[in-house]
Amino acid sequence: MDRQATDAASGVGVTVGAQVRRLREFRGLSVAELARLSGVSRATLSLIESGRGNPTIETVSAVAVALRLPLGDLLVDPTPQSPVLRRGTGAPEVSKQELLDRVGAGGLSEIWRLRIAQAGRRIDSPPHSRGTMERILVLGGVLRLGPVERPVVLGSGDFVFFAADVPHFYEAAEDDVDAVIVMTYPAAS
Repeated sequence: MDRQATDAASGVGVTVGAQVRRLREFRGLSVAELARLSGVSRATLSLIESGRGNPTIETVSAVAVALRLPLGDLLVDPTPQSPVLRRGTGAPEVSKQELLDRVGAGGLSEIWRLRIAQAGRRIDSPPHSRGTMERILVLGGVLRLGPVERPVVLGSGDFVFFAADVPHFYEAAEDDVDAVIVMTYPAAS
């Protein structure tokens, strides 16, 4: 592995470690309790939290499930880069999902901006952790979305919410769809 790739992997390891420790402590769990819930050894968790581990995606996923959080919460530093988000900045894309903010110390709710430029473009989403809910407000365009078994069609100003612990999708029914998604994860018990 070249130095640049090693540095990038090291940075991800440090981020994952800091997130695991922060969210474990927020949930009031000891390393031993998280090890029991996740099936990951205490030694491995200690290495991960110290930023010296090189966990596989399976290991990180097991920890995320044990913490009842989406995998992404452990892979990204939650510190916002800018408190102001300006509309229309950045290059045009076919589709874009952008995390705007997290609400709650454990990332219990996330606010996302979804933009799909081309009609017919579909984004499939696997089930999230049990009890996860999604709330969607369409700001512009027409969006077909929801659980694969019970999709709905929403226009500008329409709103829907559904349990997102089943396979679901978002599909632009016309060009230039713009929507806000609020994802709410269940609190750890």
